[in-house]
Amino acid sequence: RIALLPEEFEERLRQLAAITGALHSDLGVRLDVGGEKIFLVDDTGRILDQQVAAAAMAELTLRTHPGSTIVVPVDLSQVFDQIAAAHGGTVRRTRVDVQDLMATSARESIIMAADGTGYFVFPCFQPVVDGLVATIKLLEMLAIQKTKLSEVVRNLPPFYIAKGRVNCPWEAKGTVMRLLNEQFKSAHTERLDGLKIYLSDREWVLVRPDPDQPLFHVVAEASSSQQAEELVEKYCRIVEGLQA
Repeated sequence: RIALLPEEFEERLRQLAAITGALHSDLGVRLDVGGEKIFLVDDTGRILDQQVAAAAMAELTLRTHPGSTIVVPVDLSQVFDQIAAAHGGTVRRTRVDVQDLMATSARESIIMAADGTGYFVFPCFQPVVDGLVATIKLLEMLAIQKTKLSEVVRNLPPFYIAKGRVNCPWEAKGTVMRLLNEQFKSAHTERLDGLKIYLSDREWVLVRPDPDQPLFHVVAEASSSQQAEELVEKYCRIVEGLQA
């Protein structure tokens, strides 16, 4: 089928999880209608959060190819840097844009890319998102390492991400970004895509204007879910205040 309603897709994903768990299968995989994204269920029948799935794939890839470089967008957790460091690898960040992800993946020495929404790139085959190739590589790495997906997930470092959105008129977005840069000019920041403010080694906030809609995305990482949510709420209020 060309398209599925979101609620229909979610229901089918839940069915896959129930079947995977009941049959004690190694894992369950569902592709989106275009065959580009994958959605994973581990061997216990648990539907994996997409960032967790990306982190598990990064762990498997860097175990298989230690010292390599992986690519993820600027809005994904610092856990990818922890995983890479544990295997002597590195992380390259991109804008929150699948085209930028694929373009960066085409560069020399990149072993894998993931965007945390179900897109994966394995440049050894071709530097584009491909759900079937991602599925094959996942099966291959699990078999080579003689492990289960649930075990990989269980051993990942914990991480906590929260997200929010703030409506903003098109004509005000440039002003808001300028004022944000002025307000945080003395902080440790990164301007790869929007403004990313590093609060500590484990805490950061990203404020990013949406390229297609009149709004800002606010993403935060902290040492607990509650702290991440509080950071998102705080910076959403800051963005709202700068529109006044």
